[in-house]
Amino acid sequence: MSRFEWKPEYSVGDPVIDTQHAELIAIINELADQLQGAEGPAIAEARAVFDHLANYVTAHFAYEEDRIAAAGYPEERIVEHQAEHNSMLRKVQEFEQVFENGDADALQRMMPFLYGEWLIHHICGTDKDYMPYLAGGARA
Repeated sequence: MSRFEWKPEYSVGDPVIDTQHAELIAIINELADQLQGAEGPAIAEARAVFDHLANYVTAHFAYEEDRIAAAGYPEERIVEHQAEHNSMLRKVQEFEQVFENGDADALQRMMPFLYGEWLIHHICGTDKDYMPYLAGGARA
């Protein structure tokens, strides 16, 4: 499974959010590493990574939502952003539950979601929408 590394073009212009996004990529890569073993993912290690991901994501989403609200991002767009965050977190929890119920292939099926929907669509797409607000240039 290929890994992603943090690149400057992923930046949203906020050092804390960028650092958090880089850490999220590192956690996702850690899950990908679980798939590299000849025997597949070790349940205990994968469970620890899932827990780390869920806890980190919850804290990151709260910080990001507070930060964009303070920057003047429109309330209706914050609500949409929160809904997307909640949907992504639910999907991770669903994958974790399937994995916990004995389906080791759940990790394999989760990776396209994490790299595609999360990294490409959300971080590199949706999150870019609030950049002008963080920079102080947008207020409409």
